[in-house]
Amino acid sequence: MRDRTANVVFIQSAIKTNALGERFETFVGRIGKNTAARWAVLLLAHNLNSSQGVVGTNNGWVSLRKLRVIRDQRPFSENASELLPMIFRTLLCISVFLMADRVQAAGAIVNAANGNGATGQPYGVATIEIPLDFPVIDQTLPPLVATDPDGRILFPFSEDIKVQVPLPSQRPVPRPGGGRLLNRVGNLIREITADQKPQFQTVARRVTFLFTGNGPMNVTLSDARGTLGSFPVNPQPNPILHSQTLNAWWAGYTNAAKQQIDSADYPTWVENYLVAMLSGRLQLPLPAWYLDTDKEEDELLSTLKLVAGVEGVGKAIFRKQAAGVGVNTQSADLPLPLPPNWSPLFSQNDLADVPVEPMATRVPPECFYIRYGSFENYLWFLNLTEEYGGDISTMVSLRGVTNESTARLERQLNVKANAMSRMLGPSVIEDQAIIGRDLFLADGASMGVLFKSKNAFLLRTSFNNDRSSLASSDDSVTLEEIKIGDRKASLLSSADNRVRSFLVEDDGFFLVTNSRTIATRFLEVGQNKQSLAATESFLLARKLMPLEREDTIFAYFSPQMLRGLVAPNYLIELRRRLSAKAEIALTHLARMAAAQESFAVTGSNAANSTGIAELTSAGFLPTGFGSRPDGSGTIEVGDSVMDTRRGARGSFIPIADVEVTTVTADEASWYGRIAAEYSNRFPTIDPIMVGLGRTPLDDQSVSGDSTVQQSGIERVNIHAEIAPWGAEKYGKWSRQLGPPTPLAMRFAPDDILSVQAHVASQQLGPPTHLFAAIKDTLPPRPEDFEGILNIYRSLKAIPGYLGAWPQPGALDRLPLGLGIGTPVGPGLNRLIGGLYRYNDGSFSILSFWPDVLQATLPFLEAVDVEDTAQIRATFGNLQGSQLESWANGQLYKRARESSLSGASFLSLLTRQLGVKPDQAMMESQRVLGADLQCSLGGEYEFAPTAKRWISTAWRGELPSGGAPPDYVAPVMKWFRGGGASLTQYADRIVVDATVDIQRER
Repeated sequence: MRDRTANVVFIQSAIKTNALGERFETFVGRIGKNTAARWAVLLLAHNLNSSQGVVGTNNGWVSLRKLRVIRDQRPFSENASELLPMIFRTLLCISVFLMADRVQAAGAIVNAANGNGATGQPYGVATIEIPLDFPVIDQTLPPLVATDPDGRILFPFSEDIKVQVPLPSQRPVPRPGGGRLLNRVGNLIREITADQKPQFQTVARRVTFLFTGNGPMNVTLSDARGTLGSFPVNPQPNPILHSQTLNAWWAGYTNAAKQQIDSADYPTWVENYLVAMLSGRLQLPLPAWYLDTDKEEDELLSTLKLVAGVEGVGKAIFRKQAAGVGVNTQSADLPLPLPPNWSPLFSQNDLADVPVEPMATRVPPECFYIRYGSFENYLWFLNLTEEYGGDISTMVSLRGVTNESTARLERQLNVKANAMSRMLGPSVIEDQAIIGRDLFLADGASMGVLFKSKNAFLLRTSFNNDRSSLASSDDSVTLEEIKIGDRKASLLSSADNRVRSFLVEDDGFFLVTNSRTIATRFLEVGQNKQSLAATESFLLARKLMPLEREDTIFAYFSPQMLRGLVAPNYLIELRRRLSAKAEIALTHLARMAAAQESFAVTGSNAANSTGIAELTSAGFLPTGFGSRPDGSGTIEVGDSVMDTRRGARGSFIPIADVEVTTVTADEASWYGRIAAEYSNRFPTIDPIMVGLGRTPLDDQSVSGDSTVQQSGIERVNIHAEIAPWGAEKYGKWSRQLGPPTPLAMRFAPDDILSVQAHVASQQLGPPTHLFAAIKDTLPPRPEDFEGILNIYRSLKAIPGYLGAWPQPGALDRLPLGLGIGTPVGPGLNRLIGGLYRYNDGSFSILSFWPDVLQATLPFLEAVDVEDTAQIRATFGNLQGSQLESWANGQLYKRARESSLSGASFLSLLTRQLGVKPDQAMMESQRVLGADLQCSLGGEYEFAPTAKRWISTAWRGELPSGGAPPDYVAPVMKWFRGGGASLTQYADRIVVDATVDIQRER
């Protein structure tokens, strides 16, 4: 049995040696399995006068082309590392080392899930390594793909072997004469001062994979450029070598998975599942990073992440579920924990006469309230949304996944507007609002649409006709009359909650909701009058933002609603449904993994019909899978997978309708910590109100640019307040601002971006206006700000300035007169580092550009304005500017990475889980619960030659490194400038913003 890698042993037995053979044998014995050193051995053989090396493999002999290398006179032990790059420039060799053994029970590497009699499970591991003729410097090569005709290859990963390009100081000392030494000194100086990152060159490529069976196989390697070659592989029994190489494969495989996870723009459930599943089946340790999501974190921050649906929270739960770590076997036999010890709600006695709209009198206080005010306002918002595919978030950028949450809610409620409703809506609907307990649209929100009718008969008839039509056309949907309290109601529903729509009517108000609880409360509020409109915090909101504003959209998030999001039943159920979502995705993934292995062993996909119990027994799902404290579980209904209590993913039963009465000890402890934090640090949650209005700007100037005359521009005005508000809860940040001021800085007209703040601190002394602005320019790239020297160079390249008024004097207090500098003009001094300072006793302004200072000074002054604020910002119209090109390029880079990430995900399904290309999009939707979307606006398609997924937007095998001439980022299509201000009062905080939008139609 060989005790070293196959390559080294074969080289040792095949290379011709001379009188220094003993030294050669000793060196080979020392290098072991070091990849770079293995190739150095070949060079040594050549240096020992071997004109043609011959390397044996387990399949025969491969001749190596004659090496031509410039010899160095130093001993090989000192020269090998420097000669290594030269080896790969001239050498073309394939290194295959292969090992497979029938693992016995004592080996405990692979369990006997596949069942192969007494021999155990035959899992081999193979590596094929290809050196390059010429190194590739600082480039990423397309990944290698390994295939075989019988589909025996499983879980491959490819990697490039890289070595650092030697620096001038690391190269051999030249012989004296000819200026060589001076050149070397010059190179060394440039090396020290260049501040460059090390360069790496790819010298070889490697693919490693597992495989089933024991017989010979023919492996074809390819990448995006085509087929590299086919290589016969003959497995050999070698337990020690198998164990070593399996561990090496695991380290490389998990590292590749981590890189994919870090760069992904989608839920990385496939990568996380594969790592957990393979760890369990092969009895290999989980990598350290896998469960490193449970770092100590502020309880308030972690709660906000959970409520906001931050992906990291779900990722941590998914990983635990996939690995079977901390499977909850506790019983839910403890009572529901107490909520935080909230302070009394806001109370003020002089608000009784504040006018409120009738709609608010039918909204439960624990619901949020988003009012359109009229059907025309609703149509405006609907049209704006439809301009961007039904998802308002795509106005900024296209995400890697789209779950169509708005469209799904419309289908669930059966309230989607059509041509007829658009036409008749204004005649039958007087007012309209969206109400709800939460905004968990991705999972199943507790929401409804409230209407105040102009013509109750026509509106009722329209609803009933639409509901009857759906029930009669879809056998999975039922329509029934039910009772809610003592009132009749209508329920349109399907078993998977894909359709779940309660319709209730009360005194000309109609509510369509997916929550029975909200429907019940709607009717109760109509009777007891304890509505949102009766709360003093809402009356304060309407005093601060009166009806006379006629907002296009008015949104109010009550303290009762915000407190409800962190109530014990809400947070515990939210955590439980994350586990339910994880189990549904895991079941789909386990099906694919089992089907792939079934095909590799038997040539059929019989495992497609394997149930959850069989998948768990075979190790594709962790032990204890499906054990939940609330008694719910995961079931398979045909190809679909659902939760027994909550329904299908994406349309879970609303949390408001889930009764949580008992919890486990772990859940009680977890929520107890959260309740304590809120009791101590946030005993009150401040309500939030937002008003949005719109103003057409046809044939008017846009964002202060009097030279731009455009049509189709609409200005959206946003006014938001948090009131009442307690600044003490927000720590030091709320104490950094000076008092609100009606003074503001007037900037130069060619400043494309400006910001100012009225601040107060010990460093700056009394309240001071700080301000900054930049001219139109092509800014440095974000990566140019890495390192102190690079930051300095980047800032120096930006034509802008930073100033203060009245003069804070901080620069004057620097030692040795560093803040004063050398006079170069009236009021203008040059400071250390090429920075210029203008100081007239009132203004103090800094810039690296003296001409920018001179051109700006005539315009700078503090002026009176109509409003008061502490922070103000202005963004000019970027159209046609250099900054537009820069911003578009940066947004393209982000979209490019996301597009590549989506294609990599689909390639992951085909390579790692054996999913056929024509089924990959469907399987990805099942796993993610959402559709993949190319962030560059293209469509994903499978490239048969490269055996990987690409996008039509790439126009080739890879997307362009820079933004193509015709690429325009979504936000750049409509953004035509804007501005914002913030004002912090003692009892409230106010934000005003304007955004100029270019409408498409």
